[in-house]
Amino acid sequence: MSGQSIWRDDGSCLVCGAENEQGLHLHFEKTDDGARAEGVVPAHLQGFVGRSHGGIVAAVLDEAMYYAVAMRGMPGVATAEISVRYRRPLPTEQVFQVDARCLRASRRFARTEAVIRVAGDVVAEAEGTFLPVPSDIEIKGE
Repeated sequence: MSGQSIWRDDGSCLVCGAENEQGLHLHFEKTDDGARAEGVVPAHLQGFVGRSHGGIVAAVLDEAMYYAVAMRGMPGVATAEISVRYRRPLPTEQVFQVDARCLRASRRFARTEAVIRVAGDVVAEAEGTFLPVPSDIEIKGE
C-alpha cells in the first residue's frame, strides 16, 4: 500500500464522512479559535442502552481537534496522542455540541483541546497532540 492511499479521504469517515451511511455526518465550522459541530449519536452506536459507546465519544473529540488544527491552515496532520476525560454518559438520540481549539501550533506539532456538551453540561473533554503528515505524501479529498 502506498503512503498516498493511507491519507486519501473518500468521504467514509465515521465522524464527518458524507458517504458513510452509518456515520455521524458532523459538519465542522470554523470558530474564532478552532472548530465547532453539532450532532446526534444514533442508537446503533450505543454502548449500553441509551448511551453512546465511549469510543464514539473519543472519535468525536479527536475529529474536532483535527478540524481545529486544519482550520488554522494545517490540513495535513495526524493524531499522535489523545487523552479523554469522561465526565458523564453521552446520550444517544440527543443533540450534542463539540468545540475544539488549537492551543499551540508549530511546524513540528499542534496541541489541542476539545469538549462535548449536551444542553450546556460537559460530557467529555480531551487534549491532543497532532503531527504534520510528511510533505512527500499527498492528501487526497481535502
